[in-house]
Amino acid sequence: MLNDTNPGQISEIEASSRPQRDNKLAWLAAVTSALTLALVGLGSTVRVTNSGMGCPSWPLCYDQLGPIYHLHPILEESHRYLASIVSVLVIATYLLARRSKDSIATKKPALLSLGLVILQVLLGGLTVLAKNAPWTVTVHLIVGLIFLSVTVITAVVAFSGKAEYPLSSLSKKWGAAALASTLILLLSGSIVVAAGAGAACPTWPVCFDPGPTRLIYVALAHRFFATVAAASIIVLVAHGWSAGSKIWRAWSVVLLLLLAGVASLGAASALTKSSPFWADIHLIAAGTLWVVLTAEVTAAREKPKSTHGQPG
Repeated sequence: MLNDTNPGQISEIEASSRPQRDNKLAWLAAVTSALTLALVGLGSTVRVTNSGMGCPSWPLCYDQLGPIYHLHPILEESHRYLASIVSVLVIATYLLARRSKDSIATKKPALLSLGLVILQVLLGGLTVLAKNAPWTVTVHLIVGLIFLSVTVITAVVAFSGKAEYPLSSLSKKWGAAALASTLILLLSGSIVVAAGAGAACPTWPVCFDPGPTRLIYVALAHRFFATVAAASIIVLVAHGWSAGSKIWRAWSVVLLLLLAGVASLGAASALTKSSPFWADIHLIAAGTLWVVLTAEVTAAREKPKSTHGQPG
């Protein structure tokens, strides 16, 4: 049967079906994600410098806005101020996503980001009031990493401009495995810092000059999780390479370079007995790896199955 639709009508239909990106929303989500990464990085600096109790009161530092003249309070209060800025941006992103007629799929991750930032602020206050109790620090870290990941997803979906954004089976399978193993890796790294296990194994990749036995197990467990996470990331890139766009492949290369960089910084941290400088750089690089990995998993696509030989 002949199609009566004229070429002009076809072009209009195609134009209407194309994704319509809300640029304001996309860039706001990207800035929010970038500042959230900076917040996580500043949080790691607070952690390795033992500045978490630099401000024993909450939400203000010593019940004042400033100025503060000592390093530890400055770091802790700067972290709180940046958290406030990120919170405002998350709220703005959600409101813009809610009103936007384009990028409809952005609403769900934006709403989830809003819920997580509220939870994270409350956990931050609880952590201070509980005087950095190990369980509050751990929960605060886990929620913070998930929150960072969701802000990245919001930005990726916003830039796609799609009304629907279904994840591929590659994302759900190997992507989920890579994210889960990397989250465990980051959590184990936090435990290494909290337990002071970084100096227990001053050789790399194995322990030739061991320190206290229990701390060795903590350090070696972290290195084991690093191996598992690295393998899962490499498998993800390998499975998605053939179907990935040029941009996805380029970011895959960045991801693998970051993976190598994080491993090298981990070695430097171990060999220097976990000096604050190398430990901080190592944690910031790991956070950047987490961001790029999340974007890669969200955007991963599979190669279409061949229909050769099947009836038309």
